Amino acid sequence: MGRKSQSKLSSKKNANRENNRIVQKRKELAILADKLLRLTSIITQVSNIGNSWELHKQIEAVIKEILIIEAPFNIKTKQNPRHLNIENFLKWLNENVATFEGVEIGEFEGYEFGLKATKNFKEGSLLLTVPSKLMLTVQNAKESELSDFISVDPLLQNMPNITLSLFLLLEKNNPDSFWKPYIDILPEKYSTILYFTAEELAELRPSPAFESALKLYKSIARQYAYFYNKIHTSNIPVLKNLQEIFTFDNYRWAVSTVMTRQNMIQLDDCDVTSFIPLWDMCNHEHGKITTDYNKELNRGECYALRDFQQGEQIFIFYGARSNVDLFLHNGFVYPKNQYDSLSLSLGISSSDPLRETKLSLLSKLGLAGVTHYNLYRGETPISAELLAFIRIFNMNQEELAKWSSQGLPSDLVSSESSSVDAVGADVDRRAYKYLLTRCELIRASYNKTNNDTEQNGPESTHRKNIKLLKECEVQILEGAIKYLENVLQKLPTVK
Repeated sequence: MGRKSQSKLSSKKNANRENNRIVQKRKELAILADKLLRLTSIITQVSNIGNSWELHKQIEAVIKEILIIEAPFNIKTKQNPRHLNIENFLKWLNENVATFEGVEIGEFEGYEFGLKATKNFKEGSLLLTVPSKLMLTVQNAKESELSDFISVDPLLQNMPNITLSLFLLLEKNNPDSFWKPYIDILPEKYSTILYFTAEELAELRPSPAFESALKLYKSIARQYAYFYNKIHTSNIPVLKNLQEIFTFDNYRWAVSTVMTRQNMIQLDDCDVTSFIPLWDMCNHEHGKITTDYNKELNRGECYALRDFQQGEQIFIFYGARSNVDLFLHNGFVYPKNQYDSLSLSLGISSSDPLRETKLSLLSKLGLAGVTHYNLYRGETPISAELLAFIRIFNMNQEELAKWSSQGLPSDLVSSESSSVDAVGADVDRRAYKYLLTRCELIRASYNKTNNDTEQNGPESTHRKNIKLLKECEVQILEGAIKYLENVLQKLPTVK
């Protein structure tokens, strides 16, 4: 009897010790979450990327501390690798009347999983259908136990993607979830910038994606800190279920899942953010949108964007998006991207004596608050907005007065011959020379950073994507330089 009592006492002491340890860890996390919330609330000047980078390093240092402490609280990863869960996933699809005859899940080099044709498909033929009941949507979240939190939280009310992220976390931790077969075949981590190290992020420079990546990382870190405080201080029942599983690692997984797989469908005449199982395993290729929602049959339908042969991977078109967008939100780069663009940060200096007149003229064209302009891939790399900016930026006082006296200076946004004549060769020569010099300087900056990057060891998936992104951006710059040189050669000589 004595031994048993001693054993019980020892177990009780161990339990108390463990509880005390957890309480202490929670206190440390609360302090770190508050610190993270303060750091992510700091506003840095858009023009000072150096300050943004220093702030990011401070944010990442706090995140590293949080990841170490939270490691025991992460949702335990499933024992089965993804491919061992496919059979159960397909069974679930069949039981719930999804149709995908002639389509199977396969592994493809450079893609991991995708969909493969097991028979020939003609362009426009129906590939697969997914009933609405299989889709995991924000509407499901609003009808779940999470609804009480959604009803009082302004962030969830205005950002459905965040709502879907939290709902996904709850469902992932629920062994009886209807969507468990779907969740079990999701990747365990992603190639989004939320998984990049500071060293990898630094290699993005001088790409515009560097600044965008810092903003995105900062935003997700702020969301984590905000929800950590809410979850551990609010008296809402569902938040009790989130307390043990809401970690930064779990949250970035859920956010990355939403960023890479979300789709908008129209339910009850409203756009709803959703996951569409099976369909979301299709990888991207240029083409046209060939998916739709059939309201009469309450299902998503996917049609072949081109002919697919037996054994070939089936692709869909994600939409007209730049590589920076795909890189940041989907974790890949598409080299043959016809819709690729490069963002240039441009503005009127506060020390420019003609600043107010230039801003007034830009305002007439709806460009007063614009700070970034695009260069595009292809034969016409300069957007209408960029053309207007460089013209106005390079005008003298007399020229500004002339154009300011007009109602709507539409000729400034046009490269048509009649508009070019109206603007004048003198203005255009200054404008195009200015942009050419700017593009050449930016192009040269890629050479320096690429040389530095080559010394950073083996290529991870992240580094491969960074390298590919920058190669695509250099192509845009070189295309723009060639175009600008050609335009300048054709301009009449100013007497």
